[in-house]
Amino acid sequence: MKILISVDYRDNSGKFWFDSSIKNKVVNFEPDTETVHSIVKTLCDDEGMELTYKGKPQSNIYRDLKDGGQKIVGYLYRGKSEIYDNHMVNPKMAYFDVWVGIDTVHEFVFEELDK
Repeated sequence: MKILISVDYRDNSGKFWFDSSIKNKVVNFEPDTETVHSIVKTLCDDEGMELTYKGKPQSNIYRDLKDGGQKIVGYLYRGKSEIYDNHMVNPKMAYFDVWVGIDTVHEFVFEELDK
């Protein structure tokens, strides 16, 4: 199974910024042998964001539906990273909300065109 993952880091204090390179990343996912949370943790670790709470999500992310209902579209994690000033000195530990959107990738069925 292939899933599509997008990550956004947000600092509630407004003092720090951390850009994510994980945007619409297609990842192979084997639900029988791994969890989506372990995939997210690995992806975030690779770009320098350490997920706290042992990589467990702290909340669901919902999208409102036209009929008034809601659908879960991802998870909210907490993360931390050392942030440096402009001169690459005085690192500070910054804490972020880690918003992770997850969707499935379906193969597109092409229609044969008449020649």
